[in-house]
Amino acid sequence: MVKAYIINGLGIGCHEEAAHAYMKAGAEAEIVHIRQILSGQKKVSDAQIINLSGGFLHGEHAAIPSEKKKKKLKDIFIEYAHKGNVIYGQCNGFQLLVKTGLLPGIGEDYSKQTVTLTHNTCGVYRVDYVPHRIEKHEGMPHFAFEGISDSILWLWCRHGEGKIMFYSDSGLISSEEGEQNRRAVNQRHVLLRYANPAIGVTEDFPYNPNGSVDGIAGLVDPSGNIIGHMAHTEVSIHNSRDPRFFWVKDSMRRKGIKASDIDEKVMEGWGLQIFRNIVNRFR
Repeated sequence: MVKAYIINGLGIGCHEEAAHAYMKAGAEAEIVHIRQILSGQKKVSDAQIINLSGGFLHGEHAAIPSEKKKKKLKDIFIEYAHKGNVIYGQCNGFQLLVKTGLLPGIGEDYSKQTVTLTHNTCGVYRVDYVPHRIEKHEGMPHFAFEGISDSILWLWCRHGEGKIMFYSDSGLISSEEGEQNRRAVNQRHVLLRYANPAIGVTEDFPYNPNGSVDGIAGLVDPSGNIIGHMAHTEVSIHNSRDPRFFWVKDSMRRKGIKASDIDEKVMEGWGLQIFRNIVNRFR
């Protein structure tokens, strides 16, 4: 059976929802503390998927060396992904992947951070149901988003620091290097973009909740095995979490269709398809 390790630690708050999503997708899900990985108590080789959930985990944890193997968590993850396994991060998990340099991994160089995530342009912690456009490379979406026919994918976002930037006047990267990284990311490393359903990709609020450059909402590394985004797909696995669901349910009720009569497949949200695609990668 496909197994997913859901990483837990100080500040992570969405591990239970993520575990539920993987179980609904047909995997065996186990919540594992980050120190169990670092100490070698849990072997990453025992799972095909590592999930970094949302919350408020401090990125500094990624620099803690293993007590036995003297390896950084980052090195463990790179080796893990290059063996064909999947690392998937949502929200704070995505931030962790970006801050450690695991995303976007331009030119397979994971040694340094090449983009950053900073405070939302709107200046506040934003919770909203946000439209996303699935990016395609050579005409194909990433395997995690296969089979999703909608041109716009609506997902919940809730964060205060989700703005992707390539450089700033006070940053360590020059504008020239930042622009070079920007071109490389847009060419190969974009997973999702924020979109206005009427006009397409946007940097404008509220469709882009944080002001990310080029509307970039998620990233993928060169191997395709490390992916992440700010959206919370783990809370989008049931259609009942869609704000429009109550209107749909009421419309069906007026037609004589009771909630108990609704087909289970109809109740599935697009988030479940994403987790199912990842799990099916190993079947």
